Amino acid sequence: MPDGQGGNWLFARIMEFVHTTGLTYIWLVGLAIWGGTASYLARLRRSQAAFSFAELLGEWTISGFAGIITAYLCTWAGFPAPVTFAFAGIAGHMGGRAISLIEQGVESWVRSKFGGKAREDHAE
Repeated sequence: MPDGQGGNWLFARIMEFVHTTGLTYIWLVGLAIWGGTASYLARLRRSQAAFSFAELLGEWTISGFAGIITAYLCTWAGFPAPVTFAFAGIAGHMGGRAISLIEQGVESWVRSKFGGKAREDHAE
């Protein structure tokens, strides 16, 4: 490895390839979906429920959405790429819980910027 950087050098080359080929968000959504798959399989194991491809597809949809929104927020906040990727995967694993937390954060931020009261119907 050049300059004895080991894994950092390799990660930098992989990230350079991902960025130059436009694969960044595909990679982020892939990590989020992977997190959602892990969550779905763990839930199946705990509940002893039968596998359902339709439920898995729904999990992938929610996970991908949560991951990409989290990635956009991380980018806006200036987080480094490895942290953004990790948060996208974690958000994918959290699925709807991540979306609810993001919603609450955005609602709070908007209220702080523009005023207003908290919604009473926030019981999901």
